[in-house]
Amino acid sequence: MITGGSRGIGFALAKRFLELGCRVTLAGRGESSTRAAVDQLQSAAAQTDALEGVPCDVAQLEQLEALWRRASARAPVDMWINNAGTSAPLAPLWELHAQGLQDVIDTNVRGVLLGSWVALRGMREKSAGMIYNLEGFGADGSSYPGVLAYGTSKRAVAYLSKALASEARATGVRVCTIDPGAVHTDMVRATWGSVSASNRLMAAMIDALALPPEEVARLLAPRLLANQRTGVRIRPWNDLIAWLRLFLIPLALLRGGRPTTPVDSPR
Repeated sequence: MITGGSRGIGFALAKRFLELGCRVTLAGRGESSTRAAVDQLQSAAAQTDALEGVPCDVAQLEQLEALWRRASARAPVDMWINNAGTSAPLAPLWELHAQGLQDVIDTNVRGVLLGSWVALRGMREKSAGMIYNLEGFGADGSSYPGVLAYGTSKRAVAYLSKALASEARATGVRVCTIDPGAVHTDMVRATWGSVSASNRLMAAMIDALALPPEEVARLLAPRLLANQRTGVRIRPWNDLIAWLRLFLIPLALLRGGRPTTPVDSPR
């Protein structure tokens, strides 16, 4: 079960899980985006009933509960991925609209909290299951001017996940996070585009480190399925490879490379 599955990392994960023979229920925020995603993914499904799309606003508890009922009616939900996320424009706090800030907290924090609540209550009945919450920039305490709201939300997700993993340890349900690293996504086109266009170092870092969602999903999906631990962070690659990729930054600076899309963590 993947929230925010109509595009970006969520869509790419849904496709990869289908290719690996899994049943997938994906949730997009609206009816049209959810239906469009399902139509695009049908060819990846090994069985005609392997994929279902359910519109869901993750900030609404009743919609999350309906999502659980729809997904669990098809088969036991052994993995729930809280992937849905949004971001505010890159700007100082006082220049942002209050509603935009509310949307970030509603989706990125309230959505993960309520999604975890719904999934955990359902999975406890079988004393088994896995909940994955998506981290992003700010989860480790990092900051950057203008990313206050998004970073705050992801820092909250990191704490929520750590605390819930401890609370749920005796239930048999495992709680972990996904750290997808730098990913080329549409979500942050407006957010990071101006930075990468004017900041050569930032552009070089994106050029050196970022991967397309499809590649991230290809690396992540087997690790998510194989994981048997709780309270861990799953990455597309290990720390050694991440450090090796950092050495590509000077090369990107020398050739003056610019990414065509901005980068961030999940959508």
